Amino acid sequence: MHKPSFQLTNIHIYFNLHIGSSYFVFQQPEYPRDCKEVLNACSSTHNTSGVYLIKPDGYSEPFEAYCENDLENGGWTVLQRRLMESINFNRTWKDFRNGFGFPRSEVWLGNEKVAFLTNQKQYQLRLEFQNAAGQSYYVTYDNFRISHEWGQYALSSLGSYRGTPNSNIEWCPTNEIFTNEACERTCEDPETCVSSTSLAKPERCACVSEYMIHEGNCIPQNQCGCFVADKEGVLGNGESFINSDCTRRSNCSNNQVTLEENYQCSDDATCDERNGIRRCYCNDGYEGDGVECTREMIPKDCKDLLTDDTRDGVYTVYPDNWPTAFRFTARWKERRRMDGD
Repeated sequence: MHKPSFQLTNIHIYFNLHIGSSYFVFQQPEYPRDCKEVLNACSSTHNTSGVYLIKPDGYSEPFEAYCENDLENGGWTVLQRRLMESINFNRTWKDFRNGFGFPRSEVWLGNEKVAFLTNQKQYQLRLEFQNAAGQSYYVTYDNFRISHEWGQYALSSLGSYRGTPNSNIEWCPTNEIFTNEACERTCEDPETCVSSTSLAKPERCACVSEYMIHEGNCIPQNQCGCFVADKEGVLGNGESFINSDCTRRSNCSNNQVTLEENYQCSDDATCDERNGIRRCYCNDGYEGDGVECTREMIPKDCKDLLTDDTRDGVYTVYPDNWPTAFRFTARWKERRRMDGD
């Protein structure tokens, strides 16, 4: 499910036993299986909202959940409460699996708990939102269920939708998020942000992070035609990427990657990264593209240095059978005048 396309300051997510559902109970469980059973239990806390221990069928141990009994007919189990205050919701997979926060304030109950809860009966899901202007909205679905961890907690059922009349809630398209980030990228040109002229709103649905635009759709970058696993990114048309040990070069052309499996440095070259570019570089005294390197000409005397473009200055020569190089000042202009040039 995607985030609504307006700035939210308050989010509450509940679920409840769907009206009309029935089930047979042959043995009273030690703990209530959800907040509806908490509400129906004979207790002095009847109809009181608060934190209770519940234990869904098959779950290993009871856990605390906030039961909201002041909403409609009560019996709502709070899955998420987010007030944009103290709890960071930018979390890892493990955190969302196990849950975090505090039942009486900001909380995420946890994917594993929600999976066990929603797979024991038919439940109604209710999402409540409040925007920065203080306007409140809600939507409900009458058959909410997610898969267990082996299914990556994917949404397996929602059922029929119902919401606040004239709420004008808009949902972001697949793989897009509501954000104020200004930079969207395309598979074809991953290094360039989409023109700022198309980013008129400061906050909007956008294709960001690990997603890129391809033919108008927002897709994971690893589905782009020039995605390179070695780079963990996408190449632009005409770009190349060489892996860490310079044994393979990937080339992008027409949004397709071709591999040079036989890419290999010359014996007279070194695999290195210089100025942000990794490739084969010829060693000192050699020149070439790194795959092929030839020895540079080493001047033995002035004749080796003399060309039509040679200018007066200080030069170094390496005479044969001489233990070291030496430097000298050459005046080619005077020599040409004496020779009649």
